[in-house]
Formats: sequence, C-alpha cells, structure tokens
Amino acid sequence: METRCKIVGMRYALHNKQEASELRFRTLRALWAHVRANDLCSEETDVDDLAHARRLLNPRFEIHDIDIDGVVRVEAPPPAPNVE
Repeated sequence: METRCKIVGMRYALHNKQEASELRFRTLRALWAHVRANDLCSEETDVDDLAHARRLLNPRFEIHDIDIDGVVRVEAPPPAPNVE
C-alpha cells in the first residue's frame, strides 16, 4: 500500500488503525523505544531459543515507512504464530 505524504525529517510513523492517528519518528529505533515504553508490543519466544525473542507489535498498530519522495509504505504484519 502506498500513499503520498509530506513529512519533513520524519522517516517512520506509528499508525493507530482504530483511532486513525499516528506518531512520527526520525528513526526506527526511536519508534520501537516508544512502542516498548508504552507496552504496545509483546514478545514471542521459542523455548529452544530464548536468546532470540521477537517483539510483536500490537495488531491495532502499523509501522509506516516514509521514503525521501514522501511515499508511505505500510510494513506487512508478521505471520501469526503456529499454534497446534
């Protein structure tokens, strides 16, 4: 999904799909720091590999990547974990 957006100096946006609002960040690191600080993610761990836990963004949110031309690309959500 692509849309055009005029955002000067902001490369990433955390979009709340329910409230149709977003917060903008200069770096992906700053975005994830905000996500962790506000408990907007969970961690998925593999019992066999505890050292490599993955953070999963709350499904209410999307990460938007904004390129130099102002085109917004929506990051695809990770696949759902296999539950057997």
